[in-house]
Amino acid sequence: MIGVVILNYNNWKDTIACIESIHEGSADLQIYLVDNASPSSPPPGFDTLIQSRNIVFLKSKKNVGYAAGNNIGIRQALSDGCGAVLISNNDVRFEPGCIAGLYEYLRKHPNVGIVGPKILDADGNVQKSCLCRKTGLKEKYLVRTRLNLFFRRQHRTYFGLDRDYDVAFSVYAVQGSCFMISPSCVREVFPFDEGTFLYEEEYIVGIRMEEKGYETHYNPSCVIRHLHGQSTDQVKPFAYTCETVSEIYYCRNYLRAANWQIYPLYLYRIIKYIGKSMKSGEFRAYWQEFRNRTRKLQSEWRLK
Repeated sequence: MIGVVILNYNNWKDTIACIESIHEGSADLQIYLVDNASPSSPPPGFDTLIQSRNIVFLKSKKNVGYAAGNNIGIRQALSDGCGAVLISNNDVRFEPGCIAGLYEYLRKHPNVGIVGPKILDADGNVQKSCLCRKTGLKEKYLVRTRLNLFFRRQHRTYFGLDRDYDVAFSVYAVQGSCFMISPSCVREVFPFDEGTFLYEEEYIVGIRMEEKGYETHYNPSCVIRHLHGQSTDQVKPFAYTCETVSEIYYCRNYLRAANWQIYPLYLYRIIKYIGKSMKSGEFRAYWQEFRNRTRKLQSEWRLK
């Protein structure tokens, strides 16, 4: 049985549309909907949907973020005897046969631990966003900052922009919006590291996959549409803060980077936040919270 884990936070409309897009016919699957302590209540008709689709509805007592929230669903799926597990954002829409196709790909390729689908944006354009090599410090500076304007080749090969996205190929990691994990891989590589609240999860999973000897593949015969994180768009300063904190966590704990290697990247994130604040009152209002959450990082630097 395939366990389909969908994480919701305060965006019931997208979550319902995501569930309704799942039509796999004879595929043996169980949907696990995890609500990350949404402050709003589900709309009318939600209970009927849960019952009609036999969905396991799991409620977190507080918003624990992407990694810990998905772990709630993963653990329940494994407890219920699911083999493969699919992780999906709630702003994903599945094309017919996508989930069954991902599972069949894993079945035919036992060396593959994770497979991701072709991702189309809301306009139907292919989202070329596979991570084709490990995200090390060089990639952090040359690709994940505006230095990518000068290191275009690095940027192009990192995201596989030079690859043909109409054929399957091996990657270092796929985007976290939607991917399926094989039965053996989900037990050896997961649950997610809950040291991050939001962002950097793909990089961490990529390193864990490499350590365990699993491959990650991109399979374009399975297709989804991704509406690009509408829930995080509502809290942009919060999401940016999470990204900064998670980035430092990743660099320290997985790249084993020294303070002097990380600090320029941290300063870059602060400068970028200030630039956003000059244009957005929302960012200006959140500035103190951003400083409070990142000040702890500065204290840790001084102690080491």
